[in-house]
Amino acid sequence: MKCGVSRWVVALGLAACVAAASAQPKSVDPTGRPVLMVGEELEYRVSYSFFHIGTIRTKVTDRWERDGRVIYRAEVLMDSDPALSWLVDLHMLFRGTIDGEAFSYTWLSEDSTSTGVDFRTMEFDYPRGKMYYAWGRRPHRGSNIVAGRDTVPIRDRSVDGMSLLFFARENARHPRTWRIPTFVDNREGITEFFFRDKREDLKIDAVEYPVRTVWFDGTAKFVGVFGLTGGFEAWFSDDEARIPIVGRLKVILGSVKVELIKWKRGSWAPPRGKG
Repeated sequence: MKCGVSRWVVALGLAACVAAASAQPKSVDPTGRPVLMVGEELEYRVSYSFFHIGTIRTKVTDRWERDGRVIYRAEVLMDSDPALSWLVDLHMLFRGTIDGEAFSYTWLSEDSTSTGVDFRTMEFDYPRGKMYYAWGRRPHRGSNIVAGRDTVPIRDRSVDGMSLLFFARENARHPRTWRIPTFVDNREGITEFFFRDKREDLKIDAVEYPVRTVWFDGTAKFVGVFGLTGGFEAWFSDDEARIPIVGRLKVILGSVKVELIKWKRGSWAPPRGKG
């Protein structure tokens, strides 16, 4: 029998990394090259204390223009460590569309279990100032069964737990403090980003040399998925890609670390620091 508390702890750690992983936000680097690139795939190891609890993979899968705006489709996949299958078996998918400034347009979450898939969706209608939320379940070999719907008023362009990561990438090298409306399901909170233009060289297992990074921190002023709340800090690559290299996130039961282990983005390589 799988332990519900253990599944919650692993899910907490993995989801925290997604939720905290990003005037007018910049959609391109000063060089003119876009931050996001179709075909980009990144993979991260997630650790809780001394334990490897799972992996997170991010993908940018499509790009098009709509009503004068560039739109990207992206997804994040979270999986618990197969070595923990006797204890927990967690598989979650987040998929959404964001504009070139990393604000949310649509969002989908799917949590796969042994009996089916629990899903949640958000659709942001900015002209009408509304967000449409729905939730339900899809049995294996069945169709979606919507359990409920809600309409939530919104005051400004917003982010969700997935697009939060991409918002941080768009703005990591532009020093300023931001307070961004952030939706967790049908509840609105605020994420504070403190982009400080601080550079650090960082060593990770996947790279033989120190990586040149830009560091920032922030605060999630809401209770997020599986209880995420409070402070976080992150180190992104100090280049036009602004790839997340390492993140540290506070959670109820301690802290979670996420570290880059694999990447695919054309000829990109982590920028070399000193040493």
